Formats: sequence, C-alpha cells, structure tokens
Amino acid sequence: MNQSEPVDDEFVEDLYDTIVYHRINMLVAAFIFALNLLLFAVLLSNPTMYRKPKNQVLIILGMADTMNTISIFFMGWNRVALYTRVVNTHQIPVRTNWQCAMEPWLVLRGIGDVWPPIVQMIFVVQKCAAVFAPVWYFQHFKNGSIVLFASSLAVLAVSLLVGFVGVFLKESKKAKYYCGRKAAFGTDYATFIYAINILGYFLSFVINCVNLVKVYVTSNKRVRRQMKNVRYFLVISFLSFVLVSIPNAISLFSAHFEQAANFISKPSTWFSCANSGINIFVYLSLNPEFRQQFIALIYNRNPKAVLHTESDKSNGTSRQRTTPLVRVQ
Repeated sequence: MNQSEPVDDEFVEDLYDTIVYHRINMLVAAFIFALNLLLFAVLLSNPTMYRKPKNQVLIILGMADTMNTISIFFMGWNRVALYTRVVNTHQIPVRTNWQCAMEPWLVLRGIGDVWPPIVQMIFVVQKCAAVFAPVWYFQHFKNGSIVLFASSLAVLAVSLLVGFVGVFLKESKKAKYYCGRKAAFGTDYATFIYAINILGYFLSFVINCVNLVKVYVTSNKRVRRQMKNVRYFLVISFLSFVLVSIPNAISLFSAHFEQAANFISKPSTWFSCANSGINIFVYLSLNPEFRQQFIALIYNRNPKAVLHTESDKSNGTSRQRTTPLVRVQ
C-alpha cells in the first residue's frame, strides 16, 4: 500500500516554478530528439554513408545522445506528474531508496548520463591506437565500430550494475519523495556518475588534441587518413567538455552541498540536451558528404553525385570516384 505524508501550502507554492522548469526540459529534449532523428535520417538514407566505419561511429554516438534526450524527457514527464499530484492533493509519497532505484525514468537517466561519454572515450582511445600504432591497430581491429558498440555497452552495463548492487546491499531507508539519483543510489554513486561525465569528456578532449598533433606531424599516409575523424571528434569533445563537464562539476559540488547555486545547476540539463543535439551541426560544418546528403533529404532532390576521395591502400596514392546518392522520396 502506497503511503504519503501531508504538506502545507508553503511547500506546494514552491512547486509551481519547478513544474514550469520540467515542462521546459521536456520541450527542449523533444526538440533535440527531433534533431537526432534528422541526423539518423541523413546517415541512414544512403547505403554509401552508413556502410562507412566512420559514419557507423557517428550513428553509435547518435544513439547514445538520443538515449540522453529520451531520459531527460521522461524525467520531466515524471516530475511534472508527481509535482502536479502533490499540488492537487497536498500529499507527498513515501518511498524507499530501492523503490526509487526501480523507477524506469531513473534507469533511462543513468543510461543517458553514462553512455555518451563512454562512447567518446572509447572512440578517442581507438583513434589514439590508430594514430600511434597504425600497423598493430589495423591488424587487430578491422571493424572498430563493432568493438566500440560492444565495449561501450559492456562498460555501461557494469556502471549501472554497480549502482543497483550498492542499493541492494544497503539497508532499505526512506528516500526523498522525488527520487533523484542521490536519493536512490546515494551520494557516492552520484559522485561516480558525475565523475564519468567530467573525466570522460575532459580526457576525450585532451587525447583528441594529442591525436591531432600526431596526425599533423607524421608522414605516415595511413595515419594522416585519420585526420577527418580526429577533427570531428576534437570539436565534439571540446563542446562536450564545455557543455557537460563544467556543469557536471557544479552538480558534483551540489551532490555534497545542497545550497549550490541553482542558476548554475538547473541549466545543466539544458546544456546536456544541447550537447546531445550539437553533433548534426558539427557534421554539416566539417563533412561535405553529410552536408550534401542533408540538402538532398531536406529539399527532396537527388544531387548528381558526391565525390569521395579515397586512399589507394596498395600504393598510398589518392583517387576519386563518383557515387550517386539515392533519391529521397
């Protein structure tokens, strides 16, 4: 039987602004979700594009970012419903930490928080191996996108399992009625998740910088072919560091100190959404093939062709071939 506790009018009065805030979160998340659907439409509308390993990496990162927007939307949905019920009934539910941990939206939130930085981190480590040890890398990792997808899911599963095992082993106790991550899993696990975001994006940016310097100074043609991928992810990792790592550092502070400034901690959700939707603009700016397919999709027309410069692996020279794009119906 669900238990509840009464609250006074002053408590309820403070919830109106919070309801508006979470409704805004839902709108922002829905908009970014639509951007990611457009990203998938571009990448999947032409077999020439989605069969390329570099674009498969973009699809995997897009999947992780989409999970983030979905989790933010359902977090807002849950909070709006909860706070509206409290406003109408002047009652707050009584929950344990285990009950909070089993909330579906909180599970989604864990996936959305952890998967994107893990994908970025694993990919830049792969690129680091490809840049600094190209012969070894291409001998052992012929399809890096499969390795990226499988390993990121494995790390994600372990990260989530740590939280649930921790809650299961702890003594059940009363949690805050709105069931945030700290309420469900405790301060230590909340700190762990924030640290993954902060260090994951920060280290991705640093390693990308190292990769780019190596690519610029090397004369190895196989290494120099990594230039485009390194450039894409250098921009993406920098934006992620600015939009996610810094706000999460504030959130990490607030996990230990309740009075952390709301004007910094609350917009962190919007920054996270922006980070999940920024990739399409990076690709439009830096990837001519993506840009041309995007135009074909938006304007419902079929460009005559896209020129792809490919490296001839047998002699190290470059050649161009013409690949027609599929018509968008």
